[in-house]
Amino acid sequence: MEIIEGKLNRKMEYFDTKNYEFNTECKNGVYIIHGFTNSTYETRELAEYLGNQGFYTHAINLPGHGTTPEDCNRVKITDWLEFTEQGVAEMSARCDKVYVIGISMGSVLALHLSSVFPLNGAVFASTVLKFKDYFSTQIFTPIFHRLVPYRDKRLSYKKNVRDSLNYYGYKVWPLSALNEMRKLTNQVKKELHKIKCPALVLHSEIDLLALQENISIVYDGISSDIKEKFIVKQANHNLFITNPDQDLIFKKITSFFNQLRNN
Repeated sequence: MEIIEGKLNRKMEYFDTKNYEFNTECKNGVYIIHGFTNSTYETRELAEYLGNQGFYTHAINLPGHGTTPEDCNRVKITDWLEFTEQGVAEMSARCDKVYVIGISMGSVLALHLSSVFPLNGAVFASTVLKFKDYFSTQIFTPIFHRLVPYRDKRLSYKKNVRDSLNYYGYKVWPLSALNEMRKLTNQVKKELHKIKCPALVLHSEIDLLALQENISIVYDGISSDIKEKFIVKQANHNLFITNPDQDLIFKKITSFFNQLRNN
């Protein structure tokens, strides 16, 4: 794995430029999507774990990710939608069953994919459909994103915690890209009722980025007959990286998919 690490306020910046595939001969495929400004650093461990559990997994870097914040600011909502739709279509052509996992913005894209494709199951983790800072995302960003292209990620957190956190992917929020994410959430909210595949909603009680309200927005908004909530207590927003709940989360996802593929 290629990881670029650099100093960021005495913390490390965690970043991965590569895409990953594991257990490629398997016909049960899992397409895994990281969060906004993150990279496959966030999803590689999950992809490898599920590969060892008998699934074909593909963890990808989204357009504008795994490169530079400048690249990210050039991306449009259609780039993310078309890229992930093509990825799931290609997986569907080679697999008998297809599952999607998304985290944060990746979860929003996973919701969209679940409204478009007849998936065998999906996991929606740390979903951000309602933003914590309404003014910044819904008012300031649409108006000023071309004049103020970046915002330090540290400013998204209270002063008493910002210096104790690890920051994954880019160290800034690219605001033109954030404006495209805002458009994505507005679109996907309208698509929730179309989702009928079995769904697992993952979240943490101490998530500092994704509001707890997002759990009910997703769970109550989708039309799936089979749906579960799984709430952990010690992980933060990045549920799939090394954390006290990681093993619990990975086992829950595996158990959920195994139940589905054995039916």
